[in-house]
Amino acid sequence: CWWEHNSKLGQYSSAKVHRLLDIKRNVDEPKTIDDYNILVHELDSLKVETIDGL
Repeated sequence: CWWEHNSKLGQYSSAKVHRLLDIKRNVDEPKTIDDYNILVHELDSLKVETIDGL
């Protein structure tokens, strides 16, 4: 994910933005990305873009 702030200084702290990404294992020993549940939460006035990887 990529978050775009309204200013160069950012309107939210980096810790607050990092906590928007919630990753939990679905199995005891994950082997693929499908073994995880990934949620992206939102904050007011903070644009999020989900970027698919390889």
